[in-house]
Amino acid sequence: MKSIRHILGLCVFALGATMSFSGCEVFVDFGLKNSTYELYHSEIPGNELNLMEVMLQGYQPNNPKFRYLIKYYDNNRCTGQYYAADTLKYEVEGTWSLPKSDILRIKLDKFVDGDFQITKLDKITYLLISESNAHGLPLDPPTTQLHLYNRKLH
Repeated sequence: MKSIRHILGLCVFALGATMSFSGCEVFVDFGLKNSTYELYHSEIPGNELNLMEVMLQGYQPNNPKFRYLIKYYDNNRCTGQYYAADTLKYEVEGTWSLPKSDILRIKLDKFVDGDFQITKLDKITYLLISESNAHGLPLDPPTTQLHLYNRKLH
């Protein structure tokens, strides 16, 4: 009886350890580390306006020549690049980390700075949800909710 309890205890411990230690690294391995995503839609909940059309000059949704690419590097560095008509129009460097396996902390520019809940929508599409993104605009309040829709390119 004692050996069965011991084995069950070890199994529960092993399962718990696997879940607590693997979550972040598994997501980084297949999701972010050394990868490129396209941010194709950004919105404040309750408003269907794609903020990318407002913030990025000339942005055209659903046009492959107008793209905002985010590249995540393995040293917690990331870059954002906006291409309009296949010409680089804007580039910025920022940082990212995973304080929890399903939370992306990203500071990419003056418009994206917060902790985002990661939700996988399909095989390559992710929704990032922040309850308190620091938007960097001269408006009160200085933070807002923000939803970012991304698709993995490679």
